[in-house]
Amino acid sequence: MRPDRRYRPFPALGLGVCALLLCACAATGPVSPPPPETSVRPAPAAPVAAKVIRLARSLVGTPYKWGGYSPRTGFDCSGFIWYVYHQNGVDLPRISWQQLGAGSPVQRADIRPGDIVFHQVDKDGKSLHVGIVTERGTFVHSPSAGKRVMESSLNSPFWMEHYLSARRVL
Repeated sequence: MRPDRRYRPFPALGLGVCALLLCACAATGPVSPPPPETSVRPAPAAPVAAKVIRLARSLVGTPYKWGGYSPRTGFDCSGFIWYVYHQNGVDLPRISWQQLGAGSPVQRADIRPGDIVFHQVDKDGKSLHVGIVTERGTFVHSPSAGKRVMESSLNSPFWMEHYLSARRVL
């Protein structure tokens, strides 16, 4: 290459050809990336799981109460789990870190409705949050003081970032 010539990677392509290529690419519309392999997909619920989810959803709006395990007084996250499964004949420990040892472990890609999911919500690793997976790729949980039982997407950036584990207890 001569020192007085500038390097052009595509010398034969003029601005018109480049513009035409850009228009052709744009005409196909935006391409949505596939969901990450770690996302939780909706799935049908087995009959027992459907009962658990139905009860959990019926409690949406119940206030959060630290140490709470009843719809009359309110729920903390593990009290909510304990109550819903207890009402469906499943004996679970009351405390979240003990619930983390219940049932059998489930890989994120294999999560099904009725499983319980755990999130590490603080940087010190002291706060463990738990909820019930639904058939919609969501989970029902009692989040924190000042809030109420709610349903949230397992695939939201916050919950994906803080995901810790899942357990099958049904």
